[in-house]
Amino acid sequence: MNENDKKPFYKRNWFWITILSMFIVVSATTYIANYSYLQDKADQTTVKQGKNQSEKKVTKSPSLVTKYNSIKTGSEGYVKDEVIKVLGNPTSTQDLNTDNGMMILTWDGTDNNSGVTIQITFEKNIATAKSIQGLDIDRKKLLTMKDYDKLQIGDKYSRVTNILGDPDNYSDMNGVKTLTYMSDLDEIDPTQATNIQVKISNNKIITKSQVNLK
Repeated sequence: MNENDKKPFYKRNWFWITILSMFIVVSATTYIANYSYLQDKADQTTVKQGKNQSEKKVTKSPSLVTKYNSIKTGSEGYVKDEVIKVLGNPTSTQDLNTDNGMMILTWDGTDNNSGVTIQITFEKNIATAKSIQGLDIDRKKLLTMKDYDKLQIGDKYSRVTNILGDPDNYSDMNGVKTLTYMSDLDEIDPTQATNIQVKISNNKIITKSQVNLK
């Protein structure tokens, strides 16, 4: 028997080479597993952040009516550049060549709503009047005299929208807001044209009128 055969196994080269190999394999496996875990967490965080950012973008994107309502008219009216910042560039501009520099800016098909038209009137570069038409609200119920009678002179704007919902047309001039509600029956049979018009000043109803309500 040679001298190497007499050595204990833990003093032999092959034993330590095996131990070292096993250590390297275990370390590498652990590293890969930890890296994969951290990468998955990072990917999940990135996806979550992306989703949150998308949700924020949707939340921050105001509706067309909200944009319209944000535009002030009268003594504190927006200048033309402020209105364009809200609605984008107008489809057309009509210069009335008056002494006070009156002009009308029109937006057709705003925010991909092809049937919607917004008009803003300016005097000396200040918005003095505005209107939005063609919203085509899909009403779940018909306009009735019963709902019309619920509205009283002096009622607030919020009561009007609570009872009738959003109007089809808005207009604002000299501090007076006009809300027009149109029945969906108009599209089927114009002879059955039914509408309600409410005028509001200082957030209260000052006049109301109706056509063909039952």
